[in-house]
Amino acid sequence: MDTKILYYNRFKSKEMPIDYINWANSMLENDTSTTSLNILASLREPLNIFEIEEYFKRALGELSMTEPSIEECAKHYIRHLLKGILNDKNNAIKLANQIYEVVREHFFNGELEIWYEISEMIDDFRYGDNPRNITHEFLISTIVHETKKQLS
Repeated sequence: MDTKILYYNRFKSKEMPIDYINWANSMLENDTSTTSLNILASLREPLNIFEIEEYFKRALGELSMTEPSIEECAKHYIRHLLKGILNDKNNAIKLANQIYEVVREHFFNGELEIWYEISEMIDDFRYGDNPRNITHEFLISTIVHETKKQLS
């Protein structure tokens, strides 16, 4: 698990104890090691969130890492979701909805406003009267096109 994604989940209170273990293992796989990171990576079920958070804080200190801002983490999380769309177009609608939720909560600029429009298309396709006759293929194509545009 990526540090900024873990922090995003922490900001949203959606992190799970296993997320910290996955983060520690990811750090070790990238040749980053400290005593607390090694201990964190070695913890097994049943996991105690207080113990895990303590080792997480220690590992951050040992690595001289500072807490990123929520906006920085949100942008990183959106990028992660965009890559997920390209990796599996079958999840494009689900991931586009997740992107829209992040955009709605954190960003009000025109660059990301397209996700509002895509969300409206998804709603029309799924629940509305679909006045534009949006097809599943058109929706996926639109999402993938915008994804490629934003990742470039």
